[in-house]
Amino acid sequence: MEIINYCGSLADRYQSVHVALGNFDGVHLGHQQLIRELVKEARLHQGTAVVATFDPHPLQVVRPDFFPRLLTPSPVKYQLISRLEPDILIALPFNRELAALTPAEFTQKILVDLWRAETVMVGFNYSFGRGGKGTPQLLWQLGHTQGFRVKVIEAIKLAGETVSSTSIRHVLREGRIERAKDLLGYAPVLMGTVVHGDKRGRRIGFPTANLKIPPEQLVPGRGVYVALACCDNGSGKSYPAVLNIGVKPTFQIGLAETIEAHLIDCTEDMYEQPLTLHLMTRLRPEMKFAGPEQLIQQIQQDVTAARDYFANQKELLGCR
Repeated sequence: MEIINYCGSLADRYQSVHVALGNFDGVHLGHQQLIRELVKEARLHQGTAVVATFDPHPLQVVRPDFFPRLLTPSPVKYQLISRLEPDILIALPFNRELAALTPAEFTQKILVDLWRAETVMVGFNYSFGRGGKGTPQLLWQLGHTQGFRVKVIEAIKLAGETVSSTSIRHVLREGRIERAKDLLGYAPVLMGTVVHGDKRGRRIGFPTANLKIPPEQLVPGRGVYVALACCDNGSGKSYPAVLNIGVKPTFQIGLAETIEAHLIDCTEDMYEQPLTLHLMTRLRPEMKFAGPEQLIQQIQQDVTAARDYFANQKELLGCR
């Protein structure tokens, strides 16, 4: 998959361009269906399958006070999209100039003049153009007059719930990892850099990797989780992990929330290294214990639970 980080012409490089438009935050089951349909359409017409998204997220530019935390940082999003095998991913640089285009102007200048799109696919709730005034119905009307097909992918529902980035953010904030996995189609991730902490975990026999994540990334609800820790330093190594998201109430550290993972059987120096955590299940809420001894006993139980979780997996879990 080729990644293009600018808004340039496709007409002079590719024949028969077919485009899927969306933010694709989370690349959830609905997004996956949309991209699969795009690839199928492009192959049917011996054409080029183009996934077009925006970087940064449009709301970071037009409504920074209303910007939702992201389910997937850009590197994770691009990797997930790549697995669906489109030919090109365009990350449109979203700025005030692009935000000012009306739906009709966006359609004419981008979809028609620059890309010469033959087919444009969107989700049922897609909006575009200045103020988000463009709807799938308006896009269909514009396509009808300007010579491209429009296909709208209907909502996917699980147990009566519509799969959407908003619904997934909600269940993650509640710590409902299994439900998030169902809606996403994969284990949710946290990606960041290992930084120095207060070394308290090391002193009680459970050293932790303290993860600093981008401020725009969503953090699941406080609690203790089983995770798969994947080292992104080129080693390709992975470790079962116990992850704590919270404020360390046993030690009355304060209200600053931390993300700390004990990587089981890991002896590597992880400081300043990139790390990705794939969240598998939630073990328990964060708890305040009477003292370090009780906390140590609980962590030992958490580590055993994490080992058992991975031992019981039918398929070998690894980092991809």
